[in-house]
Amino acid sequence: MTTKSRMPLYLRTLLVGLALAGTIAAALTGWTLEPAPQVSTPTIAHDLAKHAKYLASEKLTGRGVGTPGIDLARDYIAAEFAKYSLRPGGENGSYFQSFDVTVGVTVQEPTSLRLGSEEPLALSEDWVPLGLSASDNIAAELVFSGYGITAKNYGYDDYEGIDVKGKVVLVLRYEPPPKDAGSPFKKFPEYSIYSALRTKANNARDHGAVGMILVDLNQSGGEKAELLSTSSSLWRGGRSLVAVQVRREIVEKRLAARGISLSALKERIDRTEKPASMSLPGLTTAIHVKLAEFRRRAENVVSVLPGSDPSLHDENIVIGAHYDHLGFGHYGARDSRAAGTIHPGADDNASGTAVLLDVARRFAQLPGKPARTIVFAAFSAEELGLYGSRHFVDVAKSMATTKVMINLDMVGRLRNNRLTVFGTRSGQNLSEIVTSGARELGLEVTESDDVGRSDHLSFYNKKVPVLHFFTGIHDHYHRPTDIWENLNIDGMARVSDLVMATVLPMANAKTPISFVSLPSRQPGEPGVDGRGLSTYLGSIPAYGVSTVGVELAGVSDGSPAALAGLRSGDVIVRLADKKIQNIEDLTAALQTQKPGDEVAIVVLRAGNPVTVKARLRARGATLGRG
Repeated sequence: MTTKSRMPLYLRTLLVGLALAGTIAAALTGWTLEPAPQVSTPTIAHDLAKHAKYLASEKLTGRGVGTPGIDLARDYIAAEFAKYSLRPGGENGSYFQSFDVTVGVTVQEPTSLRLGSEEPLALSEDWVPLGLSASDNIAAELVFSGYGITAKNYGYDDYEGIDVKGKVVLVLRYEPPPKDAGSPFKKFPEYSIYSALRTKANNARDHGAVGMILVDLNQSGGEKAELLSTSSSLWRGGRSLVAVQVRREIVEKRLAARGISLSALKERIDRTEKPASMSLPGLTTAIHVKLAEFRRRAENVVSVLPGSDPSLHDENIVIGAHYDHLGFGHYGARDSRAAGTIHPGADDNASGTAVLLDVARRFAQLPGKPARTIVFAAFSAEELGLYGSRHFVDVAKSMATTKVMINLDMVGRLRNNRLTVFGTRSGQNLSEIVTSGARELGLEVTESDDVGRSDHLSFYNKKVPVLHFFTGIHDHYHRPTDIWENLNIDGMARVSDLVMATVLPMANAKTPISFVSLPSRQPGEPGVDGRGLSTYLGSIPAYGVSTVGVELAGVSDGSPAALAGLRSGDVIVRLADKKIQNIEDLTAALQTQKPGDEVAIVVLRAGNPVTVKARLRARGATLGRG
């Protein structure tokens, strides 16, 4: 990038940031910051590029939990913290904070599948259990249920007019191609939430089916193998029903013997965008699935810069970034064709980790240390469900000592000097501090009323003010093309400057930031079809909690959830006529409702069922007076 003829950008932004930090702190508390050492342009650029390049390198195999690369990333981060002479903040005098997380399932005996009275199919050759399957032994009739989709707001329902209670549904993979711009379906290879395996399984369960057989007729999809691995079909949000995949050749042969063409049925649905579901007389199946979860150890990497003020050093500010990614793309990738390929995760989140390390170094080199303690945390298992940050806040001796949390997730694609900051209204004066700093640094900040869904949410759920710095989504997100060469290193340096200018006044202010509750719509929320989820409840899920149902960390002030009496600790298990096992069920259930509908919600409160009624409203709508 080119800049105007003036003081080098990195040096200028550093000095402006430090001056701004002192100005804000002085205005708020009368405190002044001691000048920091000047850092040369090559140092910042070199360090940020070095960190990002290594973390996103092929050697680190995408930093997926359970891959060799994540251990290398862990050790690299710890070595950098040690280089800066930061105190270890993990267990037993180390930088590591350990926890276990489910990374997959193994298929165990007896696992078998039989179609009709014929010999059992060959496991792994003719069929496979899906990773999201429940373990059970079932025998039932088969019913063809199209794509297994219910999109009532669009007038499409593969289950309309057929009875699947107590039966096994045969469903097609993916979804019909969209007929026009108003369709909720999407074109290959993107697809909508309706094509997700978990959505199909949950929908089959909600209609009373006891099992689901998936078949892939999309032969032009470019899959490396027709049968999905249990890793790529894993879902950690609860087990819906017995779910398997059978090869298309075998299914088509069985149906052809009964005068039914599966390809013709698919062609009819795709052409008309109307269901073609039907019973399959005389065709039965017996399925026995036994899966066992296997868990791996994951580690957060934590370091501490002790505060210098005797009256404030017991309070802390956490600056964090997750360092894990998708590994080989078997779980969470946007393009299933890339499964088995390294997903480097340069922007998500080598960029945030690199800025975290840069900020840690700069704080460690300050001659006048901050009054409050600064904790630097590199979280693991964020991509699996915020597990690392959830563990961090759960094992903390007292979250009351944490006054603010700063999260760096995807900060490597600064464009036109613009970035988004979530959570600026989650604490008093946060917006003023961030926007003032951005102005002085020549940055434009878009503030969001939403909390957002990343590691900072674990802290927000503990009523800690949070900020999430984010430079935006892009076409390389969760794809193998998210490589370090596409990062804006200059932009990452400016984000680093903004973090310094934001944290320094808060670290030295006599009075900490006060927490403010915010609305809870999550970016990329499951169930949103690309046009936005219009029906609003206002629940704040406690992500990373392993429960059957959706445990609430809280509810948004004045929301339908709050007015209905829902509260922190409640576990939603039913909404209207929908059973809720996980967040996907909840968002799918809300998607079937309209603003203004009154729905009964069943929650478990201290283990006892409680029913409340909530009147839903449109997102963004305000309550009327009177």
